[in-house]
Amino acid sequence: MAYTVRRVSGLSGVSIRTLHFYDEIGLLKPAYVNGNGYRYYEEPQLLKLQQILFYRELGLELSEIKSILGRADFEKAAALKAHRAVLEQQLARTQALISTINKTIDHVKGTKKMSSEEMFDGFKVAAGASRSNEPVELRGEPTDCKVSGQDTNGEMCIFEFTGLSSGPRRRHCEQDEWIYVIEGELQFAVGENQFHAGPGESVFVPRQTPYAWASANGQLARIVDLYQPAGRMEEFFRELSKHNSGPPVHEALSIDEFRRLFQEHGMELVGPPLVGEWQIADGRIVQVRP
Repeated sequence: MAYTVRRVSGLSGVSIRTLHFYDEIGLLKPAYVNGNGYRYYEEPQLLKLQQILFYRELGLELSEIKSILGRADFEKAAALKAHRAVLEQQLARTQALISTINKTIDHVKGTKKMSSEEMFDGFKVAAGASRSNEPVELRGEPTDCKVSGQDTNGEMCIFEFTGLSSGPRRRHCEQDEWIYVIEGELQFAVGENQFHAGPGESVFVPRQTPYAWASANGQLARIVDLYQPAGRMEEFFRELSKHNSGPPVHEALSIDEFRRLFQEHGMELVGPPLVGEWQIADGRIVQVRP
């Protein structure tokens, strides 16, 4: 079934002028244009418009959306699952705020006493807790989101991370990263530089710079990890957490799937971790040295 631009505007709430603009910049082309110059859209274009609107809700610029949707490996189902995860996180945060509001109403009306601590339950993040009340663990260790991209309109997000390493070398395409060491002794490789960092020290990793870090003594480290802008790091860590049981994610996925996991979240996989040695066999990563 074909839809006129006016019909698509009515269905989606996107103005006709905006749909014309999306066509002009190559973000959303109609299925065809008839002899009179009228644009017509079919179901694939409607689904693509839905994706555009989802990404706009997440605060992405049109140029970023065009780049994401234009990738040969873009998968609609995977994107929809990622959108759902973000909405579930927003819902959890909204429910926490509603609960605080309800308690405050009862307190103000005098029907039920509210403690001073409860007044801020919807705003603060307790030690060992995550911003969305949705715990994320990577290989059994916590990765707690302390400031969500939803809190900052996508400007940044902050995590408290416990682990032995950052995983494989990667570069962030559009994000700067700042790492503050709370506990542990870490060895860093940032670009061509290698150095040590301990408690109280911090490391800045500019976007497009390959990097990795690992524990220098085999003991768990605890860091504060800030990303600016927020990008899709929250979704990335949730995807990694799905591989807590069974083989590690780099063994569970093929090398192409592993690369795509990073690409879908704004990063490029550039090499193995600082500790251990990887080989590629039959399209999969094999860890030959721990």
